Amino acid sequence: MKKLPLGYFAVQSDFENASKNTFTYKGETFEVKEGENLFGNIKDAVEAAADASAPAEVICNLPYESFSAPVLLFSGGRHNVDAFDRIKILNSVVMLGEKAGINPNMPSSERKDMPALNPERGEGESILVGHYWYGKIFVEGPDCECFIMDGFLSAGVRFKDVRKTGGKFRFESKNIIHEGRCGWEHNQYNFVPAAADSELDRDILIKNIRIIKFPDLDYGGAFALLNVHKAELDNICFEGSGQLIGFTNLTGSYSNCSQFDTTEITLKNSYIANASGENGISFSTIGAEDRAFNATISNCTVIDASRKDAPVINPYFTSEKHTLTVSDCLIADTRGNSSAAIAVTGCSNGVEIENTTVQGFASDSHTVAPPPVCVPEYIDTSADETNGEDTHKILKNADFSALDKHYEGTKAYYGDQHVHTKCGGTSDGSFPMADWPQEMDNIGLDFAIIVDHRQMRGFFLPEWNEERFLMGNEPSARILELNAAVEGYHNIHYNMLVPNKYGLAMIFANFPEFEFRGDELNGSHKYPPFTKERFMELTQFIQSIGGMMVHPHPKTMMSSTDPLDFYYGEHMFLETLYETFESNFSFKNYQLWTELLALGKHVYASGGSDTHRRPSNAVVSTFYTKERRDSVFFEQMRKGDFTVGCVGMKMFIDGNPMGSELEYKDGMVLTLRVDDFFSRQWKENTAYELRIYSDEGLVYKSLYDGTKPQAIALETKKRRFYRAEVFDLTHGYRVAVGNPIWLDK
Repeated sequence: MKKLPLGYFAVQSDFENASKNTFTYKGETFEVKEGENLFGNIKDAVEAAADASAPAEVICNLPYESFSAPVLLFSGGRHNVDAFDRIKILNSVVMLGEKAGINPNMPSSERKDMPALNPERGEGESILVGHYWYGKIFVEGPDCECFIMDGFLSAGVRFKDVRKTGGKFRFESKNIIHEGRCGWEHNQYNFVPAAADSELDRDILIKNIRIIKFPDLDYGGAFALLNVHKAELDNICFEGSGQLIGFTNLTGSYSNCSQFDTTEITLKNSYIANASGENGISFSTIGAEDRAFNATISNCTVIDASRKDAPVINPYFTSEKHTLTVSDCLIADTRGNSSAAIAVTGCSNGVEIENTTVQGFASDSHTVAPPPVCVPEYIDTSADETNGEDTHKILKNADFSALDKHYEGTKAYYGDQHVHTKCGGTSDGSFPMADWPQEMDNIGLDFAIIVDHRQMRGFFLPEWNEERFLMGNEPSARILELNAAVEGYHNIHYNMLVPNKYGLAMIFANFPEFEFRGDELNGSHKYPPFTKERFMELTQFIQSIGGMMVHPHPKTMMSSTDPLDFYYGEHMFLETLYETFESNFSFKNYQLWTELLALGKHVYASGGSDTHRRPSNAVVSTFYTKERRDSVFFEQMRKGDFTVGCVGMKMFIDGNPMGSELEYKDGMVLTLRVDDFFSRQWKENTAYELRIYSDEGLVYKSLYDGTKPQAIALETKKRRFYRAEVFDLTHGYRVAVGNPIWLDK
């Protein structure tokens, strides 16, 4: 029996019951040695291959002339990608499954028909099995020059190159069948943007890919986020998913331009159908006006690959150096689409459409939405009526005195409403609580709500700072008996915010299912499941002792088509902006919040970075108070009179600020002041848009540059609520969301 040649490493499924001295791959059996070149898990095999040389020969008729890195051979069967956190790729490596070299897609005779599954696939697959929290294969080593995956069925596993620096890097993913939900990262392939001065030179090939059973659980995840020097996607079969195709995020703020002078992305010979992600096929060149970007889509069939009445191809081009060529394609919408198939934001001079058939759209040509060129310092209040779908009278000589008196003596304070520290016990943050105040000063953060898991320990430590810290706790629960949640995705986290050090003790005493054990410094509790009825009782109790219930990152752990599955009582808080203003989470959470408002629910918006590392100012909220004090911030939040985001808002309707509930009366006036843009989030050469909404839609919008105070007054109508927000039009995301004033009491 031939020994497995040097440079090859065997990864055996069902290791406990398999032979420890032989390994069979593609029908050929080799002599191996456990712990030397035979392993029962991926992590150990990757580590063993780190110092090895590439094989000197190609075995088993593999379709490779040679290898430039050590090779891992995977047997048929399940291989768990469940090492804590991730599988780390630090050195060049090649991973080959049993079906390496076998294309899963069989061409169809009719262009509109989905390619069939190759009968050579399906049986005997090497299956990479992921998990919601894990299932990650991350390239982290700066010296990694090559990573190849070929011939797997990948179930719930995702790939990410997290490096910002490095050298030349070749990535190949070939002959892969992807299925399953994509878990915490929510993107199948993700290449983090390189540093501006980096020599990290990514050249990628994603070829012969089949995506099946791939719901995105309404996260807004993408098949691929591409920030690479050169990318070729060839023969991608993508059918029946809510997942975005890519190649930017929901807000279009993830730039596809690499740090090199020219970036090239090609999608060819592919079939994409029934993919209802928000942006369809999207490219973005934000922040790269001085660099060339060339995208090509050729010989592709694209059917019903967007939301209804939305374009399929959505480039955001910021320069004439950015081009898109669509050639020899069929783009169809069987639902009857009122949009154009291709919608360009920005510069369209470089868009060419050649020999392409467009069916079922309102326009055969592409539409263009140019970005604003001249941005005024002040919003426009010169018209008599507002310019939204719900028109209102603009008041020219309004009286702002009541608004100004209410906020007299206050100043803008900026805080993070969701953080984790390192304070011992069961806390899982990595930055010591004692070091937080100094670092908060360094980044302009005035306060933070600390919600370390399973404990109340932090409140009783000498480093607890009553000027800077607010108290809370973040448990997890499986919510039972929901309306439309996807099975297996009923879990939520929830932040219980309390006004004093013994608030959590009161909760645990009245809800014994937490099974709290120990004292205030060393005690901890379990994460109990709840029926929705019992959980709403928990919300009501927390509110009865002066606390608040927050549903943080609602779209990350639960999936449901019913907004009410995310609702746990009136005056709860929903984390509307999360991690960053431009994240998919913020986009989806905001969408959920507006759906709940439309259903008549009185739900406050909140936000936070959820940092487990250093303090962050990525998602600040703006509070107007007279002093920097935990109790003052807490009371302001409980009232809902604050802005989630980096722009201060003061809004009044007849003496009632944001968060108020009152009865509508004729003659009411809405007054709004917008000011105190958080300097570390303000951007030059950016168009900001102030928007005012009622429950009947957009009332008012106007551009301004974010540098000067703004003011507007409107005559109200009989509406259920009014609210305001600020949108960054240049970069495509909300930077501030004000809480509503409700008029339906």
